Amino acid sequence: MPRITVLMPVYNGMPYIPEAVESVLAQVGQDWELVISDNGSEDATRDYLSTLNDPRIHIHLQQDNLGIFGNLNFLLGQAQASIAKILCADDKLLPGALERIATYMEERPWCAVSRCLAMGNLEQFQPGQRAALEGALPEHLHPAAATLAFATFGNIVGNLSKAACRPKQVLAQGGFDQNFPYAGDYEGWMRVANHHGIALQNMELIYERRHAAQNSNLLNRKNELFSQQTKLIEMMATKVPDSDLARLKRHWTIHFVSQRLPKLARQALAGEYRLARSGLSNLPMGISPLAVIAAYPILKFNLTPARAITRKLFARILEINGKQS
Repeated sequence: MPRITVLMPVYNGMPYIPEAVESVLAQVGQDWELVISDNGSEDATRDYLSTLNDPRIHIHLQQDNLGIFGNLNFLLGQAQASIAKILCADDKLLPGALERIATYMEERPWCAVSRCLAMGNLEQFQPGQRAALEGALPEHLHPAAATLAFATFGNIVGNLSKAACRPKQVLAQGGFDQNFPYAGDYEGWMRVANHHGIALQNMELIYERRHAAQNSNLLNRKNELFSQQTKLIEMMATKVPDSDLARLKRHWTIHFVSQRLPKLARQALAGEYRLARSGLSNLPMGISPLAVIAAYPILKFNLTPARAITRKLFARILEINGKQS
């Protein structure tokens, strides 16, 4: 039985997947298995996969594209180890990552999901940076505090490659909901954390690649993410204390919904008026388009109202977490 399973979903993974696989093979600890599920690639990915002959590497070729989160649910069900590390095919493990992640999870048997960091993240969490409060979150967030943290900071796990988990516990909570094809990781990790809490391993253990073909750049071309963001906000509103809702609504207006405006402006300038208008329709929690427009400069220039409301919610996270400890 391997100590840790690496789960690698891939679709059209060339030219990056060889580096991802090599980063697993180069790990100091060798008690691992790598499970790769190709989601119907149309490039040279399957040709490359056919060259891999290490017995610890298990390859599955899907006949039909399962979607990102359908493929991840499949991979979770294939893991032999009780601990799994997700590694997207365009990212890489840093040296020693698997050993550190396995040890971290083994020392925290309560932990169903943990998040490590990518190279460069610690700098973003330094005092004075916009992400400083997120970086100051407690290492162990208990369920109610974890839910409020997701509501305040968004998907605190971030890139899928930052996640490690216990597959059986994630699947017991329903796995990833494919009704959120563009935000399924946010919804899924929040649901697991709402039940188990989350551990934040503040160590840079992966290299996160940025490129034009990554999913985050491809999956919101026609504002597909916005309707799912609305559903997520309305879902979170049912899971946080009623006393925090008014503050959260203002926070969501500034930090979540107003982020749409630059994209919508570009669409309007390109003559895509209907698409641009759609981004300000059916807003969550009764938020008005005028409130979103007024909130954007507050976010853009990180003005006092934006900082103050986040600090107040951060203080609530600490208060709630302290009561659950």
